[in-house]
Amino acid sequence: MKIHKARAPMRIGFFGGGTDVSPYAEEHGGKVLNCTINLFVRCMLTPSSQPGITIRSLDLQEVSKLVSGREWDGKLSLPQAVLDAMPLLQSVRSEEMPGFKLTMFSDAPPGSGLGSSSALVVSMLKLLYAIASQSYDPHQLAELAYRIERVDLGIPGGRQDQYAAVFGGMCLYHFGQDRVIVEPVITEPTALLELESCLIIGYIGDRQLLTRHLMTDQVQRLVKGDTLRLHDETKAFVDEATRLLRQLRIADFGRLLHEAWEVKKAFSPYIAPPIVDEVYAMARQHGAWGGKITGAGGGGFMVFACPFDRRLDLERALTQAGVHVRPFSFVNHGVQSWSVEA
Repeated sequence: MKIHKARAPMRIGFFGGGTDVSPYAEEHGGKVLNCTINLFVRCMLTPSSQPGITIRSLDLQEVSKLVSGREWDGKLSLPQAVLDAMPLLQSVRSEEMPGFKLTMFSDAPPGSGLGSSSALVVSMLKLLYAIASQSYDPHQLAELAYRIERVDLGIPGGRQDQYAAVFGGMCLYHFGQDRVIVEPVITEPTALLELESCLIIGYIGDRQLLTRHLMTDQVQRLVKGDTLRLHDETKAFVDEATRLLRQLRIADFGRLLHEAWEVKKAFSPYIAPPIVDEVYAMARQHGAWGGKITGAGGGGFMVFACPFDRRLDLERALTQAGVHVRPFSFVNHGVQSWSVEA
C-alpha cells in the first residue's frame, strides 16, 4: 500500500503586497517580492477500507466526510473545495475507486499572514496530480489554486501566495492582465544568508476574524480611487528592494521596509491595530531598521530587520511583549510530493 505525501512552503512578503489584488493587478500591473521559508503546510493521502472520502485537519481538530457521494459533512471548506475541483473526486463518487483519507496540518496557525491557506491548496493539488500520474504546468497549478480560493470560495486576496507556494525561492512576481512573470532574484546564496541573519519573525495574534473585512475594505478604497497613489508607491519599492538585495545592502533593505510599511498602513485603518503599532514601535526602539506585517494586516506574523548584534536583544524584548518569536530559514523550492510504501 502506498502512502502519498506533499508539502508546500509558506512565504514572507517583503514588498509590493496588495498590488497583486484585483482590480489593481489587471489595470495597472502588480509587482511583489517575496521568499518562501521552512514553514510548510503538509498533507498525506492513505487508502481506506471505507468508501468515500474523509478529511482530517490535525491542527484545527476538524473532520469532514463526503456523505452519500454528493455532500460534505464538516467545516473544512478549503480542502473540500480542492477535492470538488479535481476529477479524482468524481471517480470516488461514482464508486470507480476505493475511498481514502486525507490528513493535513500546518506549521503555522490559521491567519498567520504567511500564506498558509494557499500553501494548503497547492500542496493538495500537487498531491492529487501525483496520485493521478499527471503532469502540470506550474503557472496552471498556481492559477487553479487561485481560482479555488478567490473564485470558487470567494475568499478575498491576490495571487502572490499561490505562486510563491508553487515556485518557491526569493522571486519577483509581475502580475498583469493576461500573464504572470516569475523572476528569480538571487542565484548565489550570500545575499539570502545575510538577509536571513538579520531577520526575526514573530506571531502577535490571530487575524482570521479580520481578514475578510480587511481585504474588502482595501479593494473598496482602491476602486473609489482613494489608494491608487499608495498602490503605485508600494509597487515602486519592489525594484529598489531587489536592487539593494542584489548589492548585499541589507541594512538599506531593512530601512526600505520601514518606508514601505508607513505607506502600507495608509491602505486601510484595519491594517495596523494598536497592538501592531505598539510592537512595531518597541522593535524600532530596540534597534530594528524596519519591519512589517507579513500578510494583509490586522495581526498574524510580523517580520523585523535589525543589525546582527541586536538580534538577541530584540528577540528578548519581543518575547517579553508577548510575541511568539519563531526560528526560520529561507528555502529555494516550492511545493514537493513523494510516496512511500506503508
